[in-house]
Amino acid sequence: MQPPRRAVLAAVLCMTTLTSWERLPAEVIQLTKSCEVELGAINAVCVRSTLGAVAVYGWDQPVNQVLLTHGRRDVVWRARKAAESAEVIAPARERDLLEKGAEYWGRFPVARYHDYAQQTTKVPANSWPVKRWVQAGDKIRLSGTSFEVLETPGFTRGAVSYVAELDGKRIGFIGDLIYGDGKLLDLYSYQDAIPAAQIRGYHGYGARLADLVASLDRIIGAKLDVAVPARGPIIHDPSAAAAKLRGRVQSIYHNYLSTNALHWYFKEDRMRACGQRVLGRDAKIELMPYCKHEKTPNWIYENSTSRLILSDTGAGFLLDCGSNRVIEAIQDLINQEAVDNVEGIFVTHFHDDHTDAVQEAAEAFQCPVYATEQYSDVLERPAAYHLPAMTGNPIKSVKRMGDGARMKWHEYTFTFHFFPGQAYYHGAMLVEKPGEKPVFFIGDAFAPSGFDDYCVLNRNLLHDDEGYLLCLKKVGDAGDCWLINEHIRHVFQFNKKEMDYLTSRYRKRRDLIRETVAWDDTNYAVDEQWAALYPRSEALSESEVKRMELRVVNHSNHPRRYELTFNLPENVATSDALSPVITVQPGKIGKASIRIKATGTWEGPSWRVLTADIQTDGMHVREWCDAYLTYQEPAR
Repeated sequence: MQPPRRAVLAAVLCMTTLTSWERLPAEVIQLTKSCEVELGAINAVCVRSTLGAVAVYGWDQPVNQVLLTHGRRDVVWRARKAAESAEVIAPARERDLLEKGAEYWGRFPVARYHDYAQQTTKVPANSWPVKRWVQAGDKIRLSGTSFEVLETPGFTRGAVSYVAELDGKRIGFIGDLIYGDGKLLDLYSYQDAIPAAQIRGYHGYGARLADLVASLDRIIGAKLDVAVPARGPIIHDPSAAAAKLRGRVQSIYHNYLSTNALHWYFKEDRMRACGQRVLGRDAKIELMPYCKHEKTPNWIYENSTSRLILSDTGAGFLLDCGSNRVIEAIQDLINQEAVDNVEGIFVTHFHDDHTDAVQEAAEAFQCPVYATEQYSDVLERPAAYHLPAMTGNPIKSVKRMGDGARMKWHEYTFTFHFFPGQAYYHGAMLVEKPGEKPVFFIGDAFAPSGFDDYCVLNRNLLHDDEGYLLCLKKVGDAGDCWLINEHIRHVFQFNKKEMDYLTSRYRKRRDLIRETVAWDDTNYAVDEQWAALYPRSEALSESEVKRMELRVVNHSNHPRRYELTFNLPENVATSDALSPVITVQPGKIGKASIRIKATGTWEGPSWRVLTADIQTDGMHVREWCDAYLTYQEPAR
């Protein structure tokens, strides 16, 4: 994972061990006479009666039953101890997460590529021993205590909350529905398909915010006195917190629609259908009118999501290649003597519809491939990452171009740019031809109706010197030029008023996210990979040691000291310390690594999942990152 642009890939590393840290005792709160809460990375609840004890989320002492609100790996780990002897109760709609984790990880090597569903990988590797599946409206009596089940999806597709009357208080156990005083943990967990608008998961920015809004209304209707979430502080006015969060996420989504590229691709009716789901049927929905757009100049050949720049010399220079149909079409041009040859390929970003056939094209035309240095590794080593809509086809020997590097090609001048628009790993190329208006090839960053930021997992960072605000500055600095998005058979251009509108609306969205997210910087809400393992997959053997690296981006505006823990799966060993501590400066990336190898015979599946925990001031997440390990027979 590359750092944000403001990072210079520097971190102060203090390779001490966990034992040098003093662990603070967990804070235990006697919420009512019969209800005890232990606050921690995941809160733990114990409800006692004369007939026994029930845990919610987890508990370290023996209980009769343990209730799960949803099935994500980064939460259910807390129930592992209780589940050794207790009956596990879980929502029926989370059954795939809890029972079919092995199937999920078995599919991962193939399913990780061309992934347009955009769901979390925080899936347990093992099946959970659930005794009873519950659903909305169920009333269950466990060890002398009655619980009502509320349907509260949003953070996950099938989450529930449990409501109990305890010692005169109506208490809700709400999972990750609300954090604190009307906040949420992130935005990327709400990415999903919108079938009613014929929108798949990849394009479904905040799709489950509609579910969240409905769930918040149910919490308000439940008239709770107290809510105990899975993470964060106890909420003493749940109705007020729910109403506040509902208003906040509706404001974010309203803002998103107002600068949305999907207005160009999917048109107004489908965007209004999306808006009504989250904002209500009578809500006012803003959509940016289309900017000026015209036919593409005749010195640029269009084919699918590729463009070929034509030189007066007869040479061509290709931008992206998503399929061999593009290669065949260019070969036809060569056969017809419309083009002599292709002398280079620039790759704008890693998505499969732009990269699947780049290596094949490079071999067919015997030409080099160019990209900026920030995402060249993604192109060369896709198996080291897990990103939306990835190709699985590596590109060999990418020529790394610096941000702002210029290259003379026949009568043209190319300027290469790191351009983290639609995705963080994204570039652009400004093309200047004498006597012609310059053309800025921007990959998929903008459309005539705004930003292509509909997939949060692409990592659209929000500070002024990164992400779309950096891209807007680069477009402004380029001056009077056309923009080309290779999905659009036009060139287009934003005027000053439109540029100011896009800038102000994006900054406003950042402000809205800032007041909504639980952490101290907006980027944690939109960057699912602020912490990630690298490489994301690795083949292990007993004879060769491999290095696994945990990379942490400090999006905060102050230094952070991170306590990291590698959780090794069965049949994987290391001689290194499993709990390093690193200090990372603001805007920089920190790295800690261990050397691992396979041990013994791998019984059962030929894969394992390695996870990692991260703890720092105000943030503690367990089993957060994952890497997929496979067993490789030693060479004979």
